[in-house]
Amino acid sequence: MYTIVPRHVREDMEWMADIGTDAVVIGVLEQDLFAAVENIGIIAAEAQRAGMQLFVTPSRWGSLIAGCPKVPSLFSSCRPEVWALQNDGTASTAFGPMASVHHPATFDFFVSSLEKLFSIAPVGGVIWDEPKALRKHDCSRAAREALKDQDIDDINVHTDAQADFFERVNTEALRMNPGLDISMFVFGHLSGYVVERCASISNLHAFGLDGRPFRATDTGENDSGKPATKLLCDQGPYFVEVAHKANKKAFILVENLAMSPGHVSIMDKRMPEILGLGAEHICYYYYPRSVSDPDQAMRVLGKHLAPWKQSSGRTAVT
Repeated sequence: MYTIVPRHVREDMEWMADIGTDAVVIGVLEQDLFAAVENIGIIAAEAQRAGMQLFVTPSRWGSLIAGCPKVPSLFSSCRPEVWALQNDGTASTAFGPMASVHHPATFDFFVSSLEKLFSIAPVGGVIWDEPKALRKHDCSRAAREALKDQDIDDINVHTDAQADFFERVNTEALRMNPGLDISMFVFGHLSGYVVERCASISNLHAFGLDGRPFRATDTGENDSGKPATKLLCDQGPYFVEVAHKANKKAFILVENLAMSPGHVSIMDKRMPEILGLGAEHICYYYYPRSVSDPDQAMRVLGKHLAPWKQSSGRTAVT
């Protein structure tokens, strides 16, 4: 997991650049900011050599956002005083206790972590990956004090608080790194107020969703056996419309992971439809986990992304 072979990284970057990719996205855990920092430097240098920018996905920070791998946040696990609490007084969790956006230490942690990140590598963009508390009540003391003049039982009040938090963090990020490109994507099955409120976040350049490159009519289940809830061909048009209405670029992450040969064939069929949705940013996983024939899956993606890039738009890779 922490072994990086520079020659392999260079070969990977060349493959990405050859199909028109212009930004490489790496997940950054809190511990990556003080352990194996050199690996970030290697990736940044090879991306630059290939003519691509380095973007980052802050991963599991405060357990408030997604990212890879699925681990608890060091910050919130070690600081029970910052926990967001449920009605019964227990911690809200997402692979670990979630930090409350109302506690000042949470904001300070995000800002100081970004500052450290920017000091390590020339970061051109930040992508906020599926904020986890958008539809969760926070009944912590910090939340009750911050929301004392509002209806704490109204879930939209908590959605606003989450959006406000990222607005504040974005402002500080741009103060430290004025040329930064900031994106956010949320669960594709969401709709209505929560999606529109997040799309309206200030100092956010692109907004959208992640999802499987299918239609519901293609497959009723994903690889876990559970009903598929994030399908780009079904929910993508709505998110593109919402992003553009909010004067943001539209962002689509193709979830090309955990794919059987049959799913790769479906992706091959649906990619022209996905690329035709009008999104300015298309993101994909490079050799993702749990794919039965990863070489074939990457050939399919490359076949579609290369001509799309030549005609218009921008691609990113993680």
